[in-house]
Amino acid sequence: MTKSEHIPSAHFDYEIAFGRTLGWVSQTELHILRRKRVAIAGLGGVGGSHALMLARLGIGAFHLADFDRFDLANMNRQAGAFSSTIGAPKCAIIANMVADINPEAQITPFPKGITDSSIDAFLDGVDLFVDGLDFFVLDIRRKLFARAREKGIPAITVAPLGLGSAWLIFTPDSMSFEEYFRFDGASTEQQYVRFMIGLAPAALHRPALVDPSRVDFSAKAGPSTPMACGMASAILGAEALKVLLKRGSLRPAPWFHQFDPHGLRFKSSRTQGGNAHPVRRIKIALAQHWIKRIAPREDIYASSVAEDAPTLYKILDLARWAPSGDNEQPWRFDVLDDHHIRVHLHYEPGANIYEYANGRPIWLAAGGLLETLRIAASKFGFTCDWTIENENEPEHIRLFVTFKENDTVPASPLAPFIMSRTVDRRPYRRDRLDAQEKKCLEAALSDTFYIEWFESRKDRWAATCLNMLATRLRLTIEDCHKVHQKAIHFENNHAAYGLPAKAVGLDPMTIAIMRWANAKWSRSKILNRFLGGAWAASLQLDILPGLNCAAHFFIRWREDRPDRPVSDWIEAGRTLQRFWLTAESLGLSLQPSFAPLIFGHGAAHQHRWSERRTAEKAQAIGQTFEALLGCSTDAVVFPGRIGRGRSLVQSRSVRQPLSA
Repeated sequence: MTKSEHIPSAHFDYEIAFGRTLGWVSQTELHILRRKRVAIAGLGGVGGSHALMLARLGIGAFHLADFDRFDLANMNRQAGAFSSTIGAPKCAIIANMVADINPEAQITPFPKGITDSSIDAFLDGVDLFVDGLDFFVLDIRRKLFARAREKGIPAITVAPLGLGSAWLIFTPDSMSFEEYFRFDGASTEQQYVRFMIGLAPAALHRPALVDPSRVDFSAKAGPSTPMACGMASAILGAEALKVLLKRGSLRPAPWFHQFDPHGLRFKSSRTQGGNAHPVRRIKIALAQHWIKRIAPREDIYASSVAEDAPTLYKILDLARWAPSGDNEQPWRFDVLDDHHIRVHLHYEPGANIYEYANGRPIWLAAGGLLETLRIAASKFGFTCDWTIENENEPEHIRLFVTFKENDTVPASPLAPFIMSRTVDRRPYRRDRLDAQEKKCLEAALSDTFYIEWFESRKDRWAATCLNMLATRLRLTIEDCHKVHQKAIHFENNHAAYGLPAKAVGLDPMTIAIMRWANAKWSRSKILNRFLGGAWAASLQLDILPGLNCAAHFFIRWREDRPDRPVSDWIEAGRTLQRFWLTAESLGLSLQPSFAPLIFGHGAAHQHRWSERRTAEKAQAIGQTFEALLGCSTDAVVFPGRIGRGRSLVQSRSVRQPLSA
């Protein structure tokens, strides 16, 4: 037995230090706890918190084992992780923290962790074994539980899961660790699954998992939260008290327990046979199938430039995430030197039916790019300004951008949201925006714009009906079909150009039908014109999303005039990007709704459609648009809907690398 190196303070009094526990424990029980010895294996995610929790409970002796050192990735959850402890051994830091709580504590450190040769010493004379090992450490965990049972030592494992915890208790008289989990004969990967299902067969934590790709069994990695780790230690303390004082209702294996505060659910149940139970075996098989379906996490935000690339290239690498219609990215960067670039904008009149008003979406995208360049530059201590070249020649407009180093410029608070900003075309929650959210969004607009909100159910339905008219039209026009063929990709979840079909907002069966129809105009024409396909698609594309959102909105010029120069629309694009990034920074999802604006504008300006029926329907859309807004289509810059998304967007458009 090794005493702590800390010298007990002359003023330290055990009863005063831990006496506030009295009332929940008796005077006798407090001193019983003082004489107890607990062995904790693993002092990271939960083990360190376990040690501090038990130290504050008044436990008098500890065996602490961990071979690892603290690093920056531990900061979100580990009790001993501080800026001052990065690189320090976990065992020494936690031992010091325990001794700082109780200078009288007897602490036996195991700084090399637990090995076959040290298991007996680690468990020698202890009253309780606490499992704080990493989830993926199974070999030594199995040996510790087996040896603890042989020595008649109770054992507890508490797993932090999601925002809550799951736990199991093993006593000398209960089902053993091996009997419960049934690891024998299973591969390492299968053991992980059995351990996961055995710990939390109810899987109460699953609904809180917003990004399953962060669970990577092959890399032995998974997400964690400080709440779950803190709760795990609170649960451990409560169960340890019952074990050590032999009081209260103890429910050891095959009982399992899980509490999830995110879903406000608690499950405590007894499964005869543990993982050998037929229902549990089905869950294990399903879990193995689920894990196989989880693709290794693709880093879609990986930089397309080298780490040692000039700063200008890093700015451009971030700025390429600016939005553009159908993710066309109609720009190419010409780097002139370390502080100057020329941006070439691609506009081909008549090539894309959605490029209405002589390329207006291109100029909006150019403005979004400039604002993104400005925000990205601020992250690296640069400012930027620009001039527009050939403004009177829409097919040859270029942007000349100058970057200047400025150490005093603060990094824009919107910079972290440049890459995560995306379009969510699915239904949102219907919670209304609060006053502060609206204030922030409206503040993102310059003085030349204002926003009109359509929030009531009646107003949302009116905006939805407008979008429905546009959807039913664009799905029956050959010119639109050509654009869809080029823009929509069916191969994977992410598209570097255009958008993946899974991000359109349709269910898998409808996507399969769309893939068939998208291959040929004749198929699409039959499906959408004569078989009601456009109506069916509108249900998923317009009605469900349109009604399930916080609001529809229309960003408008304060002055309604049709003869604005290109520079005005480029400035409008800057404003729209600030608005969109502000929404992202508030945790809000957003979807543009340009189709009614495009068709309405075309009708108002006598666009020559290929078919008479198209002109008639576009005219109806334009009339509905102007009746709803009380203004011309030239007064509206950005229509869309907004709200809080129900889950993380798993399929989205990404960007071409900077070298493309």
